[in-house]
Amino acid sequence: SFDSHFFGGIWAELLGTFYLTIGAMLFALPMGIIAAIYLTEYATDGPVIRLITTCITTLAGVPSIVFGLFGLAFFINTLHLSESKSVLAGSLTLALMILPTVIRSSEEAIRAVPRTYKEAALSLGAGRWHAITGVILPAALPGILTGAIISMGRAAGETAPIIFTAAVSVGKPLSLLQTLTQPTPALSWNIYNLATEHEAMDEIRHVQFGMVLALVSLVLILNIAAIVVRARISRKLKG
Repeated sequence: SFDSHFFGGIWAELLGTFYLTIGAMLFALPMGIIAAIYLTEYATDGPVIRLITTCITTLAGVPSIVFGLFGLAFFINTLHLSESKSVLAGSLTLALMILPTVIRSSEEAIRAVPRTYKEAALSLGAGRWHAITGVILPAALPGILTGAIISMGRAAGETAPIIFTAAVSVGKPLSLLQTLTQPTPALSWNIYNLATEHEAMDEIRHVQFGMVLALVSLVLILNIAAIVVRARISRKLKG
């Protein structure tokens, strides 16, 4: 963009939103699946596990602005992942925000797999871990991906968590290496910024509407891609 979005395009905002969304999924999906496997296949029922489950459920309802403040305090001010805002810090913050949803959806998907699958694998000599990774997880993968699709849409559209950790009003498109240390414009933040704080907000309504359309389209494209992958996996499992 040029002259504070009076002219030019929104490539930097599109790319920044893509970086933040994919980065959040890269962190949240493995951690969420591992946590779900532990809670469903390894943990024994008791007060500690019930407390952990309650905390996970509670975190899913925490306002997103709280995650933004936590990301600023922990990732930037304590761990010093970057000198100030960065895509890395924003992605980690978004990952923590969607992690409870990923864990709960993965748990439900794993529990929905018939126990006879695991029993058959164990009776054939497979170890517990091999039965989980070779039999249970592939069968639960469509359900896990459904939770990932929901989480991905939320991560792409959130504004509050990235205000303090990743987003700036104006900036250039970043390379992959720059995401580790540099902040980025993002569609959700810039839509809010242009609609409320821009000096000529009424004159650039078309830019605001264009950003909204671009954000919805980006989320739709990411969701369609994930749905296609899920459908292909389901077809392979059905033979």
